[in-house]
Amino acid sequence: MSASRARSIAISILSLVAMGVPGCGDLLQEPDTGKLPARLAEVSGNGQTAAAGATLAQPVRVRVVDPAGLPSPGLWVEWSVVVGAGKVSPRNSFSDEDGVAETTWTLGPAPGLQTIRAFVRKGQPMTFDATATAVVP
Repeated sequence: MSASRARSIAISILSLVAMGVPGCGDLLQEPDTGKLPARLAEVSGNGQTAAAGATLAQPVRVRVVDPAGLPSPGLWVEWSVVVGAGKVSPRNSFSDEDGVAETTWTLGPAPGLQTIRAFVRKGQPMTFDATATAVVP
């Protein structure tokens, strides 16, 4: 395959991921860099309350750190809904130079406790909770 064809395919995939086309984030895989296991530390976004179906006011943020507690930039963080049928966007993000990765969380349609999960390869997942309140007509 030519370099220009490969570049064209890569741009197409990245465009689909950026548009949030379901399942396209799975086409990209974090390379195995051989880094030691990382862990996640909560930065912000846990414990928010909003109306069912609403997007939370604050993004959910984690810091990826190495075993010594130093920030780990460039690591792939996967976000997923565990309870509540909401959505996160993006579903995958890279940690920045400070080790921080974030997503925006839209709550599901039912009132009650809802949960999302952040996961980094070779590390333990972390969960975040939010409360969805009933929508008053």
